[in-house]
Amino acid sequence: MRRLHPAPPRAGQPARASGRPATLRPAAAAPPLASILPFPPARLQAAAALAARFTTSWDTWSWRQSPATWLAILRPMAASSLYPALAQAASTPALLAQRTAARQTAAATASAPQIRDLTPGSVTITITIRQVITATSGTSQSTASYAITLTPGGGWSVWDIEPATAGNS
Repeated sequence: MRRLHPAPPRAGQPARASGRPATLRPAAAAPPLASILPFPPARLQAAAALAARFTTSWDTWSWRQSPATWLAILRPMAASSLYPALAQAASTPALLAQRTAARQTAAATASAPQIRDLTPGSVTITITIRQVITATSGTSQSTASYAITLTPGGGWSVWDIEPATAGNS
């Protein structure tokens, strides 16, 4: 029976060289990263910029601002399938009453965009938002992370926004 691998040396015997010189094969050149991505880097940067603008607009509002005004800011960035959910969120009565009673205003800034998922049909980017809320009772700050899924077309559209811990369904 022919062995595919040489037998290991017995205890006390030195290992024998095969007698053949080792041949080194050149490593295959890795393709440029941009060539294996489903979108060019500039297009992905545009998606990250839109995700940052959308989440900043999502978390920036004023008690004086009508739901329609908030929606008008988000609408050009959102996919048409997301708009009904945005409209519902904008007109939550309890939330509107709380903001008005406390005269709350929120300003948000985005940072740390990261690609979470990338396919030929979408990109999901996580964004960290720092929100400063000013009210009659004082000022508070909070930080939140969102997962924003964008879909391509003539440009990018926000298809979904979820807390980053929940992911996108």
